Amino acid sequence: MITVDWGSTGFRAWRLDAESRVLERRSAPLGITQLEAGEHGPALQSQVGDWIGEGETRILASGMIGSRNGWVEMPYIDCPASLADMAKAVRRIDWPGDAELWFCPGLSCRDAQGVPDVIRGEEMQVFGLADEKGDADLCLPGTHSKAVTMRGGRIIRFATHFSGELFALLGRHGLLASVLQPQTKPETKAFAEGVARSGEAGGLLHHLFGVRARGLFGELSGEAASAYLSGMLIGHELRHHPPSPRLLLVGEQGLCIRYADAARLLGRHAEIAPIDAAARGLHRLSKLLP
Repeated sequence: MITVDWGSTGFRAWRLDAESRVLERRSAPLGITQLEAGEHGPALQSQVGDWIGEGETRILASGMIGSRNGWVEMPYIDCPASLADMAKAVRRIDWPGDAELWFCPGLSCRDAQGVPDVIRGEEMQVFGLADEKGDADLCLPGTHSKAVTMRGGRIIRFATHFSGELFALLGRHGLLASVLQPQTKPETKAFAEGVARSGEAGGLLHHLFGVRARGLFGELSGEAASAYLSGMLIGHELRHHPPSPRLLLVGEQGLCIRYADAARLLGRHAEIAPIDAAARGLHRLSKLLP
């Protein structure tokens, strides 16, 4: 079968055997923000058409491709939710040829104050890592980082943090854009200082201006300022994650390493999950479909 994790900025696909072993994997910068209406089908065909031609008959896709701005809008399932709950809302759409094309729903929950939150795509990574009785506390770093609590094989709650997008925006626009420079070498001291700063008085908005001020006083180079800002944002995020003796990190390896370093500085134990979690979660979901 073919599993697809199709997000806002990227496309990932896996070809799996019956035991969920990865036979091939592909990725491309074909996120939904790069595509217009009517271009999704040709884009999918360009990436997995040869696999279909070789006999694959089922495609199961998750992520922002099922959002309002994607190919077909899929509903949100309320948490707590299990893989079986999600299977009830998976939808098949017409697709030329013999292959079946299925889309996954997203999940929604509300925080303690009743404000809604949503997730699309990352939940399949979570289900790919835990068995039906699994308990786990997870962090999925990225543009919109997720903190997820799983108990008894169900996603109980999650919270989204704008950490990655805020870092990118500050590096391109506004006052800090002229200060920050890409790192050519690890700036571990500045990163650790940023993590520590996240726990001090003043709040994030005040802390952000300190990046500029420390640069003016020669305390941070452009590369060190980027590391300092990264540590500060990740630190602020992790301090709001539910306390847990073990945090499982899921995502791009380099970003997960930074989160693991920050967690260690905060006295938490973090482990980086194996790759291809989304493919395994989608394969498990496929077994529940007709």
